[in-house]
Amino acid sequence: MSSAKILSLPNELLLAIVAAGQELEEGSVAVQQLRPEWTWSQVCRRFRDVIVGAPGLWTIIDLDLHSDTLADIANLYFTRSQACILNVTLRESKDIDNDSFVAEQLSIVVPHIHRIRQLRVFLSADPQIVLAPLRHVNASNLERLEIRNTLDEFETNPVELFSAGAQMLRFIGMKGITPHFPVPWAAALTHLELRGGDMWTSAEGSSWGVTIATQCPSLGHLALNMVDISIGRLHLPCLKFLHISLSDPEEDYNHLLTIFDLFDAPALVEFTINGTHADQIMVLFNSTSLPHSSFPALTSLTFIIDSCVCNEIPDGVRPISSSPPLFPLLSSLSLIQQCFTSYLAAGVLSSLHLWPVLKTLTLCPPAGEPLEDVCDALWNACHSKSQVLPKFRLFASLLARIKDREDEEDEKSGMDVELFDPTELINIFG
Repeated sequence: MSSAKILSLPNELLLAIVAAGQELEEGSVAVQQLRPEWTWSQVCRRFRDVIVGAPGLWTIIDLDLHSDTLADIANLYFTRSQACILNVTLRESKDIDNDSFVAEQLSIVVPHIHRIRQLRVFLSADPQIVLAPLRHVNASNLERLEIRNTLDEFETNPVELFSAGAQMLRFIGMKGITPHFPVPWAAALTHLELRGGDMWTSAEGSSWGVTIATQCPSLGHLALNMVDISIGRLHLPCLKFLHISLSDPEEDYNHLLTIFDLFDAPALVEFTINGTHADQIMVLFNSTSLPHSSFPALTSLTFIIDSCVCNEIPDGVRPISSSPPLFPLLSSLSLIQQCFTSYLAAGVLSSLHLWPVLKTLTLCPPAGEPLEDVCDALWNACHSKSQVLPKFRLFASLLARIKDREDEEDEKSGMDVELFDPTELINIFG
């Protein structure tokens, strides 16, 4: 009976089910072995005719660069999708110690590059060799490009891509490599992520920072590693989201002030910085101005660090005692694995009258910091009753310690709390 009901599905419903299955699988980190369009087309001849005859179901192409059948599968999809626009993912199911072979496999999509809207490439190889097939082509419909390279054995120069044109390209996300600038299509970019790559000088000899600012004036989202801060100031009038990683953070407690002063971004609403120290944050929060920059629209500020060997706060650094007028609209402050979280939290909470619109404070102390110290800072703030407290978003272990304190003292803290898991944010910078 179940088989009969399945076979009696109307064509329109059958197509909708297959399309829904594709949406669930899209974005998976693994190569899909049993795609919905393949599985359903094997049920019976009618299903096969309906699915094969629907070009839109053959537009999501997920290929294993290691497979000897890549060319056959790719050409089947290119044929069945007819003239439809494509989303293509190419990835290695295992490491391939043959860069030329990977380049040859990737070159199979080049004759159809004008039909690709989204291209994702996950590999572990020399990008100069592997990505050579994409160097001089025209990707006229490409809107989104993601390339993740896990090979870290050597450094490479910036990779040249789509020198013949990519006028629709708006999103670039890269890890382990850096695109060559300038290119004629850079001016239209609105989203640029460069993680784990080295920032080289441009062909004209200017710094990468100046090159990005001048070549990509429409950027709304920028994420990058900052190896060298002597790059000149970056004027980015449209920038709303900025994520930077300080790959070799300085111990100078004025270093964070220098970082903030690099950016002229009046529209910025979210700023996330990886690689900061507590003393640098204290100096920033005690500052009344920066020489050049201001962030009048900033609402969310996040500090995160992977690991820190700080064992004390320098004597010359004052506890947080004033609110920087740089952030008049700041409503969300997050301290993720940040050293001396208890000192920072206590400083912020003791000066809430100077933070008029702070609504949420996120605290995820590092593994080495005693939770009791952070718990004390929150508990004392709750019992001071001198100001309205923000909502606390807390890491699981800290939230549990707050609950334990309430049970021990048989008293409710009155905190507005919710659980926060920093895993996704930490993985971005991992």
